[in-house]
Amino acid sequence: MPLPLPSTFYPELKNEYLADIANQLLDVRHDTMSVLSTEWDDAYTQESTVFGRCRNRLIALSKERDWLSLRHAGMDVTLCIGNKVPFRFFRDDPERPKKRGFFRQNHTDDLFPVDLHTPVMWRFIVERSFTEDDEDRVYFVGYNELQERVSLWEHKPGITSLYETGHAAVPKAKELPPAKVQSRDGKRSGKAEGDNASG
Repeated sequence: MPLPLPSTFYPELKNEYLADIANQLLDVRHDTMSVLSTEWDDAYTQESTVFGRCRNRLIALSKERDWLSLRHAGMDVTLCIGNKVPFRFFRDDPERPKKRGFFRQNHTDDLFPVDLHTPVMWRFIVERSFTEDDEDRVYFVGYNELQERVSLWEHKPGITSLYETGHAAVPKAKELPPAKVQSRDGKRSGKAEGDNASG
């Protein structure tokens, strides 16, 4: 049975907000990995740079979005959606997080526990792709007091629209002139004017 979406618990956790943050994390990750692919780079230089750049990008994003605020600017950076729901981000396994400090909460990173079905901690998790044909994925996961997953949102990088597109206006087709094709030696292909050759 699928876990409830984050907005089930907090209406502030809109899909469009989560997708905005997820896209920022993926964009920074992609841009960073593309430039850190020299023979002098390894997992350490790549992942530490990705983390630092993602941290700085989210801090900057908190000044650009009125629904996002900065709670704690340390290395365990904590941001807040809708001035209500704090979160942190990690690059980890969404099924079995292993990063040191993943479940450690700082003084700005906790919610009042209601029951075991309600999240008290939220994490964005970037799951690294393991093949070049695959894509990195982003999850937003809510954990209860026992560090169990009780809410899950998954970002689908290939889907760019969050809204129904079935009734959108389709632009009219435009007629294009036939393509001018030339052979590699510069002569036009097909029959030239006055050419009566058949076949």
